[in-house]
Amino acid sequence: MAEPVVNNLILAEKHGPVQGYPAQYLIFPSNMTKRRFPVLFTWLMVVSMSGLLGMPRAAAQYADSLARLLRTLPADTNRVIVLVDYAWEINETETVRADSLLREAIQLAKKLQYRSGEASAYNGLGVVEEIRGNFDRARLHYRKALDLRRQLGDKAAIGASLNNLGVLYEMIGRFDSALVYHQENLEIQEALGDTVRIARAQFNIAGAYQEMGVYVEAQGHLNDARLILEAQNDLDGMAKVYAQLGHIQFELDRYGEALENYARELEYREKLNEPARLAEALTDYANALDELDSSELAVTYYLRALTLWQELDDQPGIANVYINISDAHKHIGNYELALDYLRQAEAICLSLDDTQGLMEVYNTMGDVYYRDGKQERSLEMVRKYYRIAQEIKDNKYIQGAYKDFAEVYAAMGEYKQAYEYRVKYDEFRYKNLNEKISAEYARKEALFEDRRRIEKVKQQQKDLELQDAKLAESRTRQYALLGGGLALLVLVALLLNRNRMRARANRELAEKNRAIEHERKRADDLLTNILPEATAAELKAHASVRPVRYESVTVMFTDFKGFTKIAEDVSFEVLIGELDECFSLFDRIVEEYGLEKIKTIGDSYMCAGGLPLVNTTHPQDVVRAAIAMQRGLQLLMEQKKREGKPVFEMRIGIHTGPVVAGVVGSHKFAYDIWGDTVNTAARLEQGSESYKINISETTYQAVKDQFHCTYRGKLAAKNKGEIAMYFVEYNQEEGSRTVITRQKAG
Repeated sequence: MAEPVVNNLILAEKHGPVQGYPAQYLIFPSNMTKRRFPVLFTWLMVVSMSGLLGMPRAAAQYADSLARLLRTLPADTNRVIVLVDYAWEINETETVRADSLLREAIQLAKKLQYRSGEASAYNGLGVVEEIRGNFDRARLHYRKALDLRRQLGDKAAIGASLNNLGVLYEMIGRFDSALVYHQENLEIQEALGDTVRIARAQFNIAGAYQEMGVYVEAQGHLNDARLILEAQNDLDGMAKVYAQLGHIQFELDRYGEALENYARELEYREKLNEPARLAEALTDYANALDELDSSELAVTYYLRALTLWQELDDQPGIANVYINISDAHKHIGNYELALDYLRQAEAICLSLDDTQGLMEVYNTMGDVYYRDGKQERSLEMVRKYYRIAQEIKDNKYIQGAYKDFAEVYAAMGEYKQAYEYRVKYDEFRYKNLNEKISAEYARKEALFEDRRRIEKVKQQQKDLELQDAKLAESRTRQYALLGGGLALLVLVALLLNRNRMRARANRELAEKNRAIEHERKRADDLLTNILPEATAAELKAHASVRPVRYESVTVMFTDFKGFTKIAEDVSFEVLIGELDECFSLFDRIVEEYGLEKIKTIGDSYMCAGGLPLVNTTHPQDVVRAAIAMQRGLQLLMEQKKREGKPVFEMRIGIHTGPVVAGVVGSHKFAYDIWGDTVNTAARLEQGSESYKINISETTYQAVKDQFHCTYRGKLAAKNKGEIAMYFVEYNQEEGSRTVITRQKAG
């Protein structure tokens, strides 16, 4: 059954001339998974809540004093400052009045040629339009402020405008364009040495990458922010970093790693003792426990979170815990208790007119009834959340409903209807995939326009500098002519020297061209090393790679048991060296058996057979490679044990099925594959054992005539029911010497 929607929070900065850098908090939907609250980022300034809670007395008095001051101020720069400051104080409660004040400030600043004040006023207009929800107008005002600040060379103010534009683009889903502004802002903050804003910029960049699904880049920037926050002993900031790191691992279905990060988040939240944030951390930790089949323990943490929300009388928080705790009781088999919590959540969502929450409630109710064998009630719940999804045009839940309809009708024995909904599900899913590809193309075009505009501004600045240089040169020549004959001799000498410089410049240019050609060849070779040859050729020819669907591919995941414990006992350098030696062995085996290495994630290694060149032997090729990896690793570990070095035990999971393959990223390209086949292979690896090769029913049917396999039961997999599993039986000693001999020979 489809799962609820996750929210992420991004921090934006609003730069006013007097008030400094207040913060604005923005929420964006992410992929369908556990329901949880976002992490609140509050490093710089307190959020202005006057629009929600009423203007505090001190703020109201300050605004009144500014209004009285305006009655007597003359038309000078001080008046511009006060106009902008007054507008800032009332922008959330009186947008029309704030708009009028800011436009008056712009006209006066232009008349006085006070460009700094004009930029601040345009920035204020951007804030007002953003509050009104007019994002196109807000973008125009922010860009006008940025252009003025670039002309003035005010780095701190430029950074604030870049940050505003980055956050605004994230609000409208243009994460690639947001990255351009966030990265330039990061460069400025690093040049200024402002560690607080460096950390914030790293966080914003990570948020954009995470929304784009580029998790490795997101994790890298989060770790950079963590180093700064740890140095400053910023407990609140570190809690946010670990929460976001946990969310990334959760979205990758690496629940063990997610649990470790959530544990650190919970540790900091308990020290800070902020009830709402502590409740969110408890929910994050419980979500990971629930996915790790520790649902009964998860319930205890959900109940702690529920108590905190009830003490705060926070109805959305209470509803959120009711939905999550019902999910845990569903996994335990306490169906009636799960339904009781869901009915309470339904009542709250109805009172709050929370359509998103209602979809999550009915979705989970449908799954509970489905598991309890009450298919008619399950069908009723699916219809409920499907109607809501159609009304609000929520494509994720519409797609999920098609899949749920197919499953429920199949369980009821109505196979014709089940088949019809399965066809709808497949058609809808691939339609969305095409729409995403088109949207990605449009975003890249917009990104190109943004970059071209920025480069144009930079070129204009260079042209102005060149023009100043030419004017200075012209004055020098005039002075030289007044010198008479002596100046003529100097001019001749200069011309001769200029010819020599030109000749030398031509030689240097030719040498640079040769160097550029050499580097281009190196870049082509590197691209061929990290992408399949045909994919690399397509990327160079068209600057993009068309996603390809393969109907039958065999995917292998490997993972080292107890790797986290080993990592705690050895140095970072030793650990990386040991991993490199193991993965180098795997690389040679993958190449020998004609497979394609996809990627490594921490201590996990992923490869596949049957792509990009289609063949019919990929199940047998992948199993043979898995046997060679286990044999080779075991012999290598015997050597490591004698040397007193860390010893790894490896689990392997293999599954055969359809995937979609393509290239992700706009800077650091990576060939990757997606689909249920990948998720199932990863789940089989998690259900495997040390020294074992765990294969699915699909792979078993393809290789059973070549390899002896032992049936070992069924494994529960999300959205797929139960999967039959088999261990491939092999002689752990046979062939090991040959593998290691090839490894040493290189």
